[in-house]
Amino acid sequence: MCRLLGAASPAPVTVETVLGSGQRAVFADMARLHGDGWGTACLDDEGRVRGDRRPTSGVGDTALQTVLTHEPSTARIVHLRLATMGLARTPANTHPFLADGMAFAHNGSLEPAGPVERLVGREQLASLRGTTDSERYFAAIRTLVARGASVFEALVSTVSSLRAAYPERSLNALLLTPTELFAVHASEGVPIPHGAFVASGIPADRLPRHHVDAYYLMRTRRGPDGSIVFASSGLDIAGWDAVPPETVTRVDLATLAVRTVPLSAADASRRVA
Repeated sequence: MCRLLGAASPAPVTVETVLGSGQRAVFADMARLHGDGWGTACLDDEGRVRGDRRPTSGVGDTALQTVLTHEPSTARIVHLRLATMGLARTPANTHPFLADGMAFAHNGSLEPAGPVERLVGREQLASLRGTTDSERYFAAIRTLVARGASVFEALVSTVSSLRAAYPERSLNALLLTPTELFAVHASEGVPIPHGAFVASGIPADRLPRHHVDAYYLMRTRRGPDGSIVFASSGLDIAGWDAVPPETVTRVDLATLAVRTVPLSAADASRRVA
């Protein structure tokens, strides 16, 4: 269970510029609950995806503040981790995962591991470095890309398959490539992890916004310059739009054009095939 933030813009900007300083501070403060690591991935000056991951809390971490306030990019994802019980706080288990020129971050858990591992090819399985279900989710996507699918096709197909296998698990995720940013909102009806909140010791009235009633919601906002932001719950979403449930959204980083595909479309194509 984690927090997700993704943004794309026509020119390099910081997270603080996209969100505003107040919202940036709120996002950083969510590391008090989601304190099992943090990470980020962005496009560098040469258009490559690069990342930084730390298996420690972002609270008081000047490196996280630097990422949010002093590192502009045209596309970035940020992840705050609340580890699934039993999964170690290690660099290899910290999101975003980087492989094949892409970066991936997930909010949810996939248990048991069997269904997701059956979607992972032999080469991708051998490339795994950590023990998380989230890295295996990413590996399943990479498996289809290696077999010739576009990233969009691979993502929609994988999410559709996993949604059927894990109907009560969240598949919310962000995926960044050198040319595209993707947002997955696939968590309708998934139970809120109240037990994890109780275990944190943070009183219910001190939890971030919407955590006790809409933890897996995702919202999006367009800026006047065409920039687009995706965020999980916790921020002030007044004026933001809902990301349609059970969908995958693609942002073309060259044009900032957006396309949203319902998972039902992938299910229908399988029935036709």
